Amino acid sequence: MRNISLCILILIIHSSCKNLADDYQPIARVLDHTLYLHQLPNFNSDFTEDSISFVHNFIHEWALQKLLIYKAEFNFQHDLLYVDSLVNVYRESLLIHYYKQALIQTYLDTIIHDSLIESYHVKNIDSFILQEDIVKLNYIKIRTVAPDLSFVAKRYYSTNGEEINELKDYCFQFADRFFLDDVNWISWSDFSKQLPLDKNNKRTNYSNLLKKNQRVELEDISYKYFLFIKDFRPKGSSAPLEYVSSNIRKILINKKKKDIMYDIEHSLIEEAFENNNFEIYE
Repeated sequence: MRNISLCILILIIHSSCKNLADDYQPIARVLDHTLYLHQLPNFNSDFTEDSISFVHNFIHEWALQKLLIYKAEFNFQHDLLYVDSLVNVYRESLLIHYYKQALIQTYLDTIIHDSLIESYHVKNIDSFILQEDIVKLNYIKIRTVAPDLSFVAKRYYSTNGEEINELKDYCFQFADRFFLDDVNWISWSDFSKQLPLDKNNKRTNYSNLLKKNQRVELEDISYKYFLFIKDFRPKGSSAPLEYVSSNIRKILINKKKKDIMYDIEHSLIEEAFENNNFEIYE
């Protein structure tokens, strides 16, 4: 097969020096099907091992596909009408899907006002029950050798904007990781994995720290951890609006899509009735 592919490569390189008609030079045949030079996709005619391998693999896959189709049609010739019907069903479903998507994109307004999100949250509050504890907090992870840790200790729980900005400037220089006044509700179980292990290198259960306005300072051999838990919501309680607002936005957009399709489908039926293109026999 290598020698065959090598001959084809020579043919290709030779043909590239001729006019465009040579693109229709046959390079392989299986049953009644012929593979032509121009059907090789994105071929690089450099005389390399990669080029030989490419030609070999492409011809092999092309021939195998044709042979499999031939065998399938021969062995399932009594079922071909059924297969054709499946193809038609799939084609129709695909056409309908893309047509609906095009209509939705034409008429859909994706702007969802905050008031609508708030209203949906209030009316469906029982549908938004927390499956885990969530928290809103300030957090700083910093090396124990960092300068002036007392500055951090005095400010990590501050609610004063100016003091928080000063602390941010400090953290940008010295902290390994931090977020201050700029992170919304987060999963407590995910976050607590960042906190230090106990002396036996085991994960500690930090759930006892979950109290509003709780100040926490932890330490291991290399780092100090400052946490200020500004607020928390336990598992099983109603989720706060900020935590589920993006999901509600998606719900409302999907509702808009359904409403658009209902109106369009209803109009199509009514129009067909009016134009005598649709009737139900009784």
